[in-house]
Amino acid sequence: MYIDEPLFDTARFGRYACDRCFDLGIWLTPRSGVEVCPNIRVGAPHAEPNEAAVMIRTAAEHLRENKQSVNTQTFDVARLLSKFTSADPCPRQHILKNFFSYLPMTEANQLRKFHAVVEDLRRNWALPVGSRKDAPAGYWIITDLDDFKMWVERAKSAPLTQLTTIHRVAKRNFPVFAEQLEIEFWGDDDAPGPLAA
Repeated sequence: MYIDEPLFDTARFGRYACDRCFDLGIWLTPRSGVEVCPNIRVGAPHAEPNEAAVMIRTAAEHLRENKQSVNTQTFDVARLLSKFTSADPCPRQHILKNFFSYLPMTEANQLRKFHAVVEDLRRNWALPVGSRKDAPAGYWIITDLDDFKMWVERAKSAPLTQLTTIHRVAKRNFPVFAEQLEIEFWGDDDAPGPLAA
C-alpha cells in the first residue's frame, strides 16, 4: 500500500539503512506474516533495531503464538511510532495524513479509526504506546520506565477497561511496575479486585 512512498518525511526524520523493514528488523510478508528482515537473514549490513523495534517484534511473536493475524495498517503505524520518543513524539496529524487520509470518510471518523489502531496496539499487541496532548504532543512507543510511569499517571483517570489494558502492557514490558500497580489497586478500598492480565 505504501511501498512507493517514504514512511515519513525524510528531510525531518532521516533515511533508513534498510528499505525492506525500515530498520525495524522485522517485516510484514505479503501474507501478513511477521518475519525477520530478509536482509538480516542473508547477512547483509543492517542497522541494529532500537528498543521499540524489539518490543514490536516480541508483540508480533505473541500474536503469532496466539494465532492472531497482523493487520498491515496497525503494523505500519507501530513501525512508524518506533522511531519516536517522549521528547520528540509523532504528531497525530502526521499519522492521520500518512495512514488514514486515503479513507473516504470525515476527519472525525479517520480520527476514530486511528484511535482504534492505537487501542489495538495497546490491548492486543500489549505495546506501550505513549500519547500526550500537551506540548510536545503526539505518540511514541515507550521504552523507558520513568516515561511509562508518567504516561500511567496521565492515564489513571481512564475507565477500568483502559486501566486493565495499561496493566497488561506494563506486565509485558515493565513487570516490576505492573506489580506496583497491583499493590496500588489492591490497596484502594474501592477497587473491585486484582486487574485482569
